[in-house]
Amino acid sequence: MTSKSSFWGSCRENHKRRVWVWIVAVLSQLLAYGGMTMIYLSRIRGFREDGNFKTPEAFQQAMYQAARDALGFSDNLYGIVFLLAAIIGMQGFSYLFDRRKVDMYHSVPVSKNRRFAVVYVNGLVIYLVANLSGLIFGTLVSASQSAVNGEVLAEAGLAFAWNFFFFLVFYHLMILAVMLTGNRFVTIALFLMLALYEFLVNDMFNGLKSMFFDTYAAYFLQNEPKFSTIYDCTMNIWQIKNAPDAAAAAKIAMPLVAKWVGIAAVLLAAGWYAYKKRPSEIAGKAVAHRFLEPVLKVAAAIPAAFIVGRVMYDTSYQNETLLVGGLLAGGVILCAAMEVIYDFDIRSLFKHLLSDGIALAAIMVIFSVFKWDVFGYDNYIPAQNKVESIAISVDGYYDSYWDEDRQYIEKNQFEKENMFLTDASFVLALAETAKQADPEEMEESRSVYILYRLKSGAQKERCIQVDFEDPGTGELLNQIFSMDAYKTGVFPAMTDQKLLEGVNKIQYTNGPARTVIPVEEAGRLRDAWLKDMKEFDFTLVRQNRPCGVLLFQYKDYNQRQFIVYDSFENTIAALKDLEAYYPMELDPADIESVTVTCYHNELTQQDDEMDYGIQPRAVAETWDGGYTDYTVSETFYEEEQIAQILPHLYSNWVDAPWSRYKDLDDNYSVEVVFKRNSSYPYDRESYYFGYSIYAGQVPDFVAEATAYTGE
Repeated sequence: MTSKSSFWGSCRENHKRRVWVWIVAVLSQLLAYGGMTMIYLSRIRGFREDGNFKTPEAFQQAMYQAARDALGFSDNLYGIVFLLAAIIGMQGFSYLFDRRKVDMYHSVPVSKNRRFAVVYVNGLVIYLVANLSGLIFGTLVSASQSAVNGEVLAEAGLAFAWNFFFFLVFYHLMILAVMLTGNRFVTIALFLMLALYEFLVNDMFNGLKSMFFDTYAAYFLQNEPKFSTIYDCTMNIWQIKNAPDAAAAAKIAMPLVAKWVGIAAVLLAAGWYAYKKRPSEIAGKAVAHRFLEPVLKVAAAIPAAFIVGRVMYDTSYQNETLLVGGLLAGGVILCAAMEVIYDFDIRSLFKHLLSDGIALAAIMVIFSVFKWDVFGYDNYIPAQNKVESIAISVDGYYDSYWDEDRQYIEKNQFEKENMFLTDASFVLALAETAKQADPEEMEESRSVYILYRLKSGAQKERCIQVDFEDPGTGELLNQIFSMDAYKTGVFPAMTDQKLLEGVNKIQYTNGPARTVIPVEEAGRLRDAWLKDMKEFDFTLVRQNRPCGVLLFQYKDYNQRQFIVYDSFENTIAALKDLEAYYPMELDPADIESVTVTCYHNELTQQDDEMDYGIQPRAVAETWDGGYTDYTVSETFYEEEQIAQILPHLYSNWVDAPWSRYKDLDDNYSVEVVFKRNSSYPYDRESYYFGYSIYAGQVPDFVAEATAYTGE
């Protein structure tokens, strides 16, 4: 009983010496929660006054969402919580920085363990009371405006736990920093270094890979820091905030919280151990143990040197000599600065040359490993018998992607989760072909991202450059594109089990034409398209441009697209039966005029060459500071001329993934204007549409009419 009374009595006494921390903590939380709640709710009420809500129910849901944003997961709180963790952790043990206070505290007949426990528990109490006060205040403000329901409370409770363990990690980190140092300045510097260290080292290695490895990629595998709590928050908060409910948010947040609990436990154990081993006489000095000085110096010098080197490299347009100079200069400056900080004496700049040499040697070794690819990163291609499966992304196609909960996801995530090529031979052959090729000699270089899933459980990613114009590459891509495992990883419509659920509009378009199809026909159209996709391969998409796109639109504003080619007989037959199909080529009788613009790129390029050579040039007609305008436009109204132009046009609206870059003439653009009384089902919100001309198919009379004369 005496022991318990003494402990809580010590806690009360300690709180009296931490009044200003109490004030800062409580006020910051009241202002944060109260301010955000008032601002968010008043904003919604302002929207209602402007007539932005059609029904009372819509307004009420918006109020609930505003309360969730304020009381739940808010990125406005993390900076405040981070600072509170640092302040509470450092102030609680700040007596360790003063030799007189250390002597006074140690003269009191209280064990070091109890003294640590009192300060530690009081820090938790300060944060919890302050955070709960702010949360309760914000909840009362929301309740006063009828903006609280079960979902708001559930998310607020979940966010409370999330914020607490975020606080706990940095609270323990600051305690460890205090125990390893002897004054406030060094403590703050070490705390920031430890908080950001993994992030900086990870960024350093990623930067070196991107500088020196031709096959480096972070498309499938993001090379994320594993233990950085700050990174966890910044990279996941958007998903958590936009989760449909608290249960979905918990699925994302709780695994991270579990990891933070483990990190916090390790940091607390390390902090307590450092506290037990901390010499009393270290108060006022820089570092608690002399052996830590060279360790911290080398550890800090390496990422610092690469930050300086990378700045020099980027600002000098990839000058490797300046990169090396920046690395060495950054390492020397950081080492010298830390020696001065250790001894608080400018004469200590180069006091310990051995550790300086170790730091610089480590910097140059790391640089050399990446510069000369010592471990063969760029040459890596796994053996076929070691590959479990492969995901491959061939640059060119984009769609709308979402998960089973109808939440938006990135294209790379969809491919990673849905593509499993078990026949690795063609992809490995493609990688081997790319390895032997020279990207500078490729006619049309495209990026291909490959994720190797190995039987050992490891995953390796590489980016290769392939030549779409190379026949051998085309044949390998043919084999890959024709695999069902590839198609299901690229086209969501191939496997989407909810494809027909919630469809509220179906349209077919070839650019200007936009026909609406009854939603009851969704299943029929999907089945027809899936039949046609059995013939899908690289040759098809390479040698043909789509003749249109079928769109399924949903109530939540998502959509699925189905690219349609001329060879898709089943899909086109179904569209014709529904009177929804219109070919890409237009009927001259529907067209009012066609305006063709020629940019005369050949003259512009010639001008650019003269500029780069610093040679004088003749300026025929100038605009925008003296540059020659070579653009010539001509509008054609006669139906006979229009009929000769239309067969050579392709709609700019219809995307053509994987098609040839050069099959359209980028020297020309075309604007087609429809007759107002035309029965053609063009989008009535406009009557003119952009087109391109196929390369080599510009009619002679058009070329003559748009020729540049210099007048």
